[in-house]
Parts: sequence; C-alpha cells; structure tokens
Amino acid sequence: MRWIAVFLFLATPIWAQVFPDYDRTTITDRADLLTDAQEAALDARLAGLRRDTGIEFAVLTLRSQAPYAAGQSLEDFATGLFNHWGIGDATRNDGILVLVLSEDRAMRIELGAGFARDWDRVSQNVVNRSFLPAFETGDYASGISDGVEDVIASIALPFSEGSDAPSADGELPPWMAFVAILGALLIVARRFLGDLLTRFQRCPNCGSRALSRVRTTLRRPTRTSQGSGEVTTRCSQCSYRDVRSYTISRLSSSSSSGFGGGRSGGGGASGRW
Repeated sequence: MRWIAVFLFLATPIWAQVFPDYDRTTITDRADLLTDAQEAALDARLAGLRRDTGIEFAVLTLRSQAPYAAGQSLEDFATGLFNHWGIGDATRNDGILVLVLSEDRAMRIELGAGFARDWDRVSQNVVNRSFLPAFETGDYASGISDGVEDVIASIALPFSEGSDAPSADGELPPWMAFVAILGALLIVARRFLGDLLTRFQRCPNCGSRALSRVRTTLRRPTRTSQGSGEVTTRCSQCSYRDVRSYTISRLSSSSSSGFGGGRSGGGGASGRW
C-alpha cells in the first residue's frame, strides 16, 4: 500500500489538466492569426471595455487543443480554461472568453456563471452571424474583429447595464451589428490601410506602381522585454527590396494584470466550419 500511495503521488502531475498561459488579459494570439496592429487594436478595445464596464473579456487563439486536452470536448476544455484563468469578477462572474482553434476549425464563446442560460442563445447567434462566415473563408482577422464587436454590442454591454437576454424577436438587428462591426474595422484598419496604399506609390528603382509591403513579427513582446519585427517593401516589376526593423512595445501593465477570479458554469456557444 505504501508503494501504491507513492506512485499515485508521483503520477499526479501527469494526470493533471494542462492549460496554456495568457500573455495579456485581453488577447493571446498563439495561433498567429493577427498582425501586430490588429492585436494592439483588440487589446485597446478590450482594455477599454474592462475599464468602462468592469467586464473582463479575453480572446485566445490556438492552433489546436490537442496539446492540452486531446480527448476532451471543446466545451469542457473552454470551461476548464476559463476557470483556470479566473476570467471575470469573482462576485459577478461576468467574464467572457472567445476561444479560436484554427487547425481544429472550431471556436467557442464561453460565458461566466453570472450569465443566465438565455444568453447562450444570443451567443450562438453571434457565432453564426459574425465569426463563422469569415472563418469559413480563412479570414480569421476579420472574423475575430467582427465577432468581438458583436459580442460586446449584443452581450457584454446589455449585461453590464443590467438587461436580461433579449427574446428571439428582440435581439440585436443585423444593421445594428453592422454598425458596431464597422467601428471596429475603422480602428483596426489604420496601419493596414497605410501598408495597402504603398501599392500606389512609385518604386524608387524603376518608377512603376508595383510596390507591396509585408510586416513580420520576429520576436513577440513580453511583460519584461520589447519585441521586434521587420517591414519589407518589394516591387513586383524589378528587384527593389527594402527591409526595415521596428520595435514592439512591452505588454502594458494594464493588459498584463491578472484576472478577477471569476468562473464559468459551462454557458456559451460553439461553432465549427
């Protein structure tokens, strides 16, 4: 019996559930689905939501859940992760998690235990309306941006104001969701448009309007060190190529502070494409 007890003690870490760590309490993009500018815009948006309403809203992208919970359902994995991180206020349990698994072609909106089950229906509509259409075409950045804005407009803000989940007839009309999504796109688009407009500039080598610009993250920032990247400008009509380095600011203290100790009871909605 003594040896059995020792074996069980030593084996416990092997059986323990493993979860990924978060880089920020807003966005942790382990699947590299977002550019630096898109991450920064999402971080600012979700940090502002927390500041204005107290609601903690986290987005996590992974290529697959297999390294963490290969035999577990998506729903159980998302609930366990939510509770492991402690998303949301410990008293109100009003946290929100959006989990995207790009190679598994699956995602979930996980809601804190403070949300009544009627919000599950609203979550499913948001998944189907704003996340999945873009994910089905491989446009993860737009799907995440549009979906997050829809979650904020349809779930986070009404809940923070004390509203009950709307009935099926009273949910957010599509045109209102579009307005909210458009605001997010304008925030995210600033650097993207700057890079896009490069194609209208003349190549300094051959004079043609055939330039393109690509940004590449070389080292991600952490809470203690800056990250780095390169922006490469090329001409498709000649051999012109210009590479310039840039730094990425350290994760801010407001983004890297901890969660509030909230929990989930398994509410939310899932989607697959």
